[in-house]
Order: sequence, then C-alpha cells, then structure tokens
Amino acid sequence: MISFKLQVILLIGSILCFILLINMIRKYRIELKYSMLWFCIMFFILILSIFPSLFEIIASLMGIELPVNALFLLSIFGINLMLFSLTLVISKSTIKVKELSQEIGLLKYEVEELKRTINSGK
Repeated sequence: MISFKLQVILLIGSILCFILLINMIRKYRIELKYSMLWFCIMFFILILSIFPSLFEIIASLMGIELPVNALFLLSIFGINLMLFSLTLVISKSTIKVKELSQEIGLLKYEVEELKRTINSGK
C-alpha cells in the first residue's frame, strides 16, 4: 500500500497538471494532438491516486514486491513514452525544415536566373 502522503501528492499533482494542460490548450501554447498523451498520463495518475489499491494489483501482475516500486517503474515507462513521442515530432519537424530550406534554395536560384535573363535582355 502506498502512503497517504504519496497518495495526496499524486492527486494534487495530477489535478494541477491537468489544469495547467487545459490552460495551455486554451491559450494555444500546445496543440491538442500533442496533449493527448499528457491527458492519458494525468488520467492514469489520477485514477491510481484515487484508488491506491490498484498499485498492489499492478505490482502483483508485474511481479514486483512493493507497490511503490511499481509506481517508479510505471513513471519511468511513461517518461520513455513521452520521450519517444517527442522524438517522433522532432524528427518530422527536422525533415520538414530540411525540405522547406531546399525548396527556398531552388526558388532563390530561379529568381536569380530570372533576374539575369531580364538584365541580359535590356
């Protein structure tokens, strides 16, 4: 069983993060598609903080002796999941930036060629 202090910390932390996330979505500081993972994690933490006996069930299913260790393992898994998600987003953005800069380079070349053609025709 997790301690009551940890249960309260998890409950307050998940509620505060949920409110912060909704506020950031309202102010267009984060896109909804990127916030869905955060919503899922906050909901999972909220459920586990309301029903701490779920930690014992999860720990026994995972073969872990102490429920707090299951909490740490799930936290590490959640962090790795977020890192993987962010890595995908960064990779897509990097590819898009590279393609756009190549397209800008081609457009600049075409503009310079047009300028040369116009100047040589005068």
